[in-house]
Amino acid sequence: MAAHYDSIHEWREQCARCCLDLDFEPLHGAPFRAALALVFENPCVVRAALSPGFAFRDANPIRDGDSNFEFFISQSRNLDVVQQGREIRLGLGDAAIVQASEPVRVGSRESFGFLAVVIPPTELEARKACSGNALMQRLSAKSEAMRLLRGYIRSLERMGPAAFLDGHEIVRRHIIDLVVFAATPHRPIGESSASAIVAARLGAALDYITSCFRDPELSLTTVALNLHISPRYLQRLMETSGISFTERVNELRLQRACALLMEPHADASRISDIALEAGFSDISYFNRLFRSRFGDTPSDVRSLHHRGQA
Repeated sequence: MAAHYDSIHEWREQCARCCLDLDFEPLHGAPFRAALALVFENPCVVRAALSPGFAFRDANPIRDGDSNFEFFISQSRNLDVVQQGREIRLGLGDAAIVQASEPVRVGSRESFGFLAVVIPPTELEARKACSGNALMQRLSAKSEAMRLLRGYIRSLERMGPAAFLDGHEIVRRHIIDLVVFAATPHRPIGESSASAIVAARLGAALDYITSCFRDPELSLTTVALNLHISPRYLQRLMETSGISFTERVNELRLQRACALLMEPHADASRISDIALEAGFSDISYFNRLFRSRFGDTPSDVRSLHHRGQA
C-alpha cells in the first residue's frame, strides 16, 4: 500500500531517506504531493509518484561505501535524469541506470512517477551488465526484457510476494535477473528457459488470460500471438503452473458464472445468457463443467443461494 505525503518534511523524515536517500525540490514553489510504495524489500523496489519538481540526492546524504546501482524506470511521458554532468530524458517505460554513490536529479515539470530498483554492484558486475557504458543510457521501453520486468513488478504489486510459491529468494533472483536482461538490451532472449524469463512470461500469460477469459474465441494460439511467443512454448509455460490453459480458462469462466448466478436479480437472466457472458459458447459443455465443479446444476445453485438469502 502506498504512503501519501503532503509535506516535504514528512517525505524526508518518514520515507525517502530510508531507501533512496532522495530530497525534493518543488517546481517554482508548486504544492508538494507524493505517494511512495515499497514493492519489494530486497532488492529494494519502490514505486513513487510526485508533484512537479525534482527528487534529488546531493553529496551530503550519500552513505560511505554505498556502491549500489539504481535502476530507474519512468512512469511518465517525460522524466529527466541528471548525473555527473550528463542528462537524459526518459519516455514512458524507458529506464536508466545511475550510481547511488553520486549526486542525482530525477524529475519533471509535470507530475511524474518512477519505479526504482536498488541493486548491489556485485549482482550486475558479475554478469557484466553494468559497465561504464551502461550508466546514464536510455534503455528503451520497447525491449522485450523491459516489458517482462515491468510486468513482473506489476504482478508483485497486485498479488504481493507471499503469493509467489517459489519464495522470497527466488523472487529476489528473478528481479535481479530481469534487471540484468533489461540492462543488456542486445542480449537475445528468445524462448528462454531461464527461470526469471519463464516466471515473467507466465505472469504475463496469466494476466492476459484473466483479462480476456470472457472472450469465447480466446485460445492458446491467440494468447501466444499476443505475447510474441510460440503456442508450444506457452503450453510449456502453463505446465509449470500445474494447470493447463484450458483448465485455467474454464475455472475463471465457471467462477464468473457462479458469481453471476448469485447476484440479486439473477432470476431474471436465462442460464444460457449467463453462460455466454462468462465466456462459454457451448451451453451443454457449460452445464457439464458446472455440475462437475460445483456438484449441482446452475439452476439449483441459483435457487439454493436465493432461498438462503430470503
